Amino acid sequence: MSKMPANKGKIVLFVLGATAANLVLMAACFALLMVFYSLALSKILPPEALIWAIAVAFLLALVISTLVYRKLLKFLRDRYHLDEYLGIPSK
Repeated sequence: MSKMPANKGKIVLFVLGATAANLVLMAACFALLMVFYSLALSKILPPEALIWAIAVAFLLALVISTLVYRKLLKFLRDRYHLDEYLGIPSK
């Protein structure tokens, strides 16, 4: 088993890119959940429920984006051998 040194520059760029992608994914999930609320639930719930809808949509967007991010990262690691590309030793 050869130990390759980790390429710090690649790792930093990957972390920054992954963070930006995760934030965009979370914002998209939040927007879709709010659209769903406005189309389906806003007609049956009182206007005071909006603050709760925003809070629930934010939490759901956080959970959904985290799950999608983990699946995507696993796919990238398996398909494109991301660990080798970044120089991270495999477990």
